[in-house]
Amino acid sequence: MRMDSTARTGSGRDRALIAVYGSSTVREGQPAYRTAYDLGQALARAGADVMTGGYGGIMEACSRGAAEAGAHVVGVTVELFEKRGPVNRWVKERVHTPDIYERLRHIVHRADGFITVPGSIGTLTELFLTWTLLSVNGRPRAPLVVLGDPWTRVLDAHRHPDLVPQHLFEFVRVARTPAEAAQLALSGAPAAGAPHGEGSVTERR
Repeated sequence: MRMDSTARTGSGRDRALIAVYGSSTVREGQPAYRTAYDLGQALARAGADVMTGGYGGIMEACSRGAAEAGAHVVGVTVELFEKRGPVNRWVKERVHTPDIYERLRHIVHRADGFITVPGSIGTLTELFLTWTLLSVNGRPRAPLVVLGDPWTRVLDAHRHPDLVPQHLFEFVRVARTPAEAAQLALSGAPAAGAPHGEGSVTERR
């Protein structure tokens, strides 16, 4: 793992760090871009910092909104996707990982809460891995929020005794607006600076 900073992850932070998952293909001017931008703004104004996958689309929009509202922005990039282009310019702390597995491990164990904006199979992977680990105590309890009406249909499609049993849905909250998603993600997040996961040395811009 290559880091671009000198700050230590885990304990020692004075703001909650919220991971945001979402599509890399959304472009500025599309409604989803604006939703993610507003989410970044809402998180920053509520006192949180933001962590994304560091590239374009939802990741860029949320990073931009958060940075413009004064938050620290972490981008966790991966060697496999370097051909997609550089880290978006609103990322202040880049963590570059050698593979998808390390990228997901870093995000899932470092974040204090999670918000999923609509996206494709990569976003679904992030959502379901986080959900699984929360449900089996694979990491400390944390809020997991899905933002947007499409998620209601996705969750309902999996709500079946032979698929996802009802009791597992207690780990997921549905938000209709960016402001509501930020509030839900922060209402159950641990106190800022509370130690969890593994520490690592990073580099900031």
